Amino acid sequence: MGRNQENQMRKHFSFNAASNKSTCQVEGCGIEIIGNHGGNLQRHIQRRHPELFEKSLQDLQNPNKRPAADGQNTLDSVIVKKPRQVQVALTPETLKEACLELVTVNGRPFSLMEDSGFRKIIDPIQNAMGKNVTINSSNIRDMVSEIAQDEREKLETELSGRLLMLKIDSATCRDRSVLGINVQYSDGKGVVLRTLAVRDLTERHTSEYISSVVMDVLRQYNISLQQVYSVTSDNGANMLKAVSLLSDIQERAVSNEDATCEETEEIGEDVEMVGEDEGSQEEPILQLDSVSHGHVLRSVRCAAHTLQLAVDDSLKQASNIIAKARRVAKRLRSQNVVCVLKRMGHKRAIVDCATRWHSTHDMLQRLLELKTFCEDMAPTIPDLHLSESEWEYVSNTVDALKPAKIATKCLQSDQLTAGEFYGVWLKCSLDTEKLASPFARKVAQCIKARQSTLFDNDAFIAAVFLDPRYRLFLTECQTEKAKIHLYRTWEAIQNLEPRNAASGSDVCAAASPTQSQTSSDDEIEHLLMEKESDTSSTQRRPHVSIVSLLDTYPKEARLRRTEDLFQYWARYSVSNPDLYKLAMSVIPLPVTQVSVERAFSSLKCILSPLRSSLNEKVLEDILLVRLNKQYGL
Repeated sequence: MGRNQENQMRKHFSFNAASNKSTCQVEGCGIEIIGNHGGNLQRHIQRRHPELFEKSLQDLQNPNKRPAADGQNTLDSVIVKKPRQVQVALTPETLKEACLELVTVNGRPFSLMEDSGFRKIIDPIQNAMGKNVTINSSNIRDMVSEIAQDEREKLETELSGRLLMLKIDSATCRDRSVLGINVQYSDGKGVVLRTLAVRDLTERHTSEYISSVVMDVLRQYNISLQQVYSVTSDNGANMLKAVSLLSDIQERAVSNEDATCEETEEIGEDVEMVGEDEGSQEEPILQLDSVSHGHVLRSVRCAAHTLQLAVDDSLKQASNIIAKARRVAKRLRSQNVVCVLKRMGHKRAIVDCATRWHSTHDMLQRLLELKTFCEDMAPTIPDLHLSESEWEYVSNTVDALKPAKIATKCLQSDQLTAGEFYGVWLKCSLDTEKLASPFARKVAQCIKARQSTLFDNDAFIAAVFLDPRYRLFLTECQTEKAKIHLYRTWEAIQNLEPRNAASGSDVCAAASPTQSQTSSDDEIEHLLMEKESDTSSTQRRPHVSIVSLLDTYPKEARLRRTEDLFQYWARYSVSNPDLYKLAMSVIPLPVTQVSVERAFSSLKCILSPLRSSLNEKVLEDILLVRLNKQYGL
């Protein structure tokens, strides 16, 4: 199909396709021109018939002036075509939620709301919805703050009265330092993870400053330090010291409460009931009182980070061969070698990042895949040469690092419990020990040397004790240590429960002012009320039952490793609610703070080069909404 012939000069010619000639029809001319090209025809009219050419130009410049021969107008020239319109089911709330999602979950800048392309989409919708709906960067920013505040209020209600586990970590992005704080607990069906804050750090990262920031975030959610069961952090000295400071604060608070209780008991001992048997209390209660009081907050080191340190320790032994392998990999990435690899259908070599041993494993593994190529090309390119013993060492290194790499992947799960971590760590250690190479033995040795910092922890031992899949790995000493910590944990749980009985007494007292006024002058009535409060408190905290339950629990049959731990404990929710509550408070112990590092990936997305000066309050609001939306809040 030829192109359209739109040149107006063609009307002055007749074209003979057989002879492929165009004949000029102007009177007295009759010149023949080869072909039917519009440019050639136009040049003929312009040179030989200039007056006709000028007239044709005027007609083109005045398109509304129609020749008389046109006659009537066509239908297309009368009808004005309008673009097809569509109806969309969209409410103002849905529109606002979509814009909020763009700037939070999707990480788009607020300036998107003012972009010309976006306005072409949003303005017709906004006009159709009326003047009450306005979408611009300013009100979307205000809406983000409102939504973030709503999220905080929901979280405050959700976390009220619970024993909580924190995860903290710091990071620097575009010259801005932040502290990420996650909270973790169990809802009975699994592990629940929430982000409390990603707070800007404006001072040196000392342990005192970090602990003060954590306390400030807890106050923001009306969370008392007595609710904090554990804090998981990396092996940084400032982080560990910050958790130690928080633990000291909790210990002092518990000691003050115990001192207050002892003073109350001493006052009550001045008045004794006639016929009271001083030896009526059973021995288990006395034993429990000697160990149950105390703070429960424990520092938990990140297992994933500890495993990385163990592998890094072992890689120091292989530093020379890794340096040679890195030199070969860099040579394989040169342009001329890459072209040869591509023609032969091979994959490109990988150059590792020296501080990421995962990339070192990948680099060595890819080198093994290219071993034949390197050996064939070594005579031509000497930089690709490695001796047979060096190739064998590379192979042994890849094999020795593989169990640790698999374990690292498993440790990134958000639903990982302490017992499951124990199984992952044990499998990594056993699989590494099975390998016969000297480097594998070095890796296994480093893993065992580091594991004591993870396993010698009251909170970890208690969580493994309540996991019937791995409980048998605990020694008798560890089992007793776990029970003592669980006694203290149960005491902390009971202290978090609202004193309904006391509240009821207050209501009764308010309902009968005469009785209240009379009893205010009666010291005996005061002592009786204190005794009543102590009795009701003891009834609410059945220590003896917890002691006996924890003593009989190890007699339960072992649970298979493939079984679900939370489904196992769900069977006890009705028959043994106290032990169930204790288990749900201890089992979800976070052994890694990988989720906080994952939050920092969102920080890189939000804090782009064009948004590096984003207000710290707005940045915190965006990340709070984004991260908790991802976690399903």
